[in-house]
Amino acid sequence: MTTSTVVAPPRQTTVSQANPRPLYRCTCGHALRVTGTGRHRLYFPPANTAMDDPVMNRACPECGRGLPGKQAP
Repeated sequence: MTTSTVVAPPRQTTVSQANPRPLYRCTCGHALRVTGTGRHRLYFPPANTAMDDPVMNRACPECGRGLPGKQAP
C-alpha cells in the first residue's frame, strides 16, 4: 500500500487582486497604466481595466506634457 499527500493547488490571483500593468507617473503626478516598451509603448487611464481606449495624442491628459516612448510628430 502506498501513501500520498494531498496538496492544495497554488492560489491564482485575479486582475482585481494584482495590478497586471505598471503605472507611469507624469511629473504633474497624473498616473497612467503602461504596456509595451520603447516606441511600442501604450498608455491607458488607470480606470480603463479593459485596456481598450489608449491615450492617442502622446501627451499627458492632465498637463499636456509629452509621454516617453515616442517622439511627437
